[in-house]
Amino acid sequence: MVDEDLLAERYYAGIKTHLCVGALRSFKLGYFKGQNINNISDLGMHLYKSGDAIKHEKGQDNLMEISSFMTELRKMWAVIQKEDTEHIDPYGYDVTINH
Repeated sequence: MVDEDLLAERYYAGIKTHLCVGALRSFKLGYFKGQNINNISDLGMHLYKSGDAIKHEKGQDNLMEISSFMTELRKMWAVIQKEDTEHIDPYGYDVTINH
């Protein structure tokens, strides 16, 4: 389970935060082996190109700048690296979005 205090910034990843968390958890569990995604930067580019870098602002969903998205992804990764792999939801649906 993710410590809510440690991921306070995850709101900035917007409505698709659970997808980013799920992708990071899947990366941690080795699900991306063989897909040429070898590090967080590769994963970030994959997610960005997929349109999953959405930030919810003022009632609208806007595509984030790549640098901002990578920063937010690395913040989430710093916490996910500390999660116990036995008890994580690889899909990220246990994550709540702080509005």
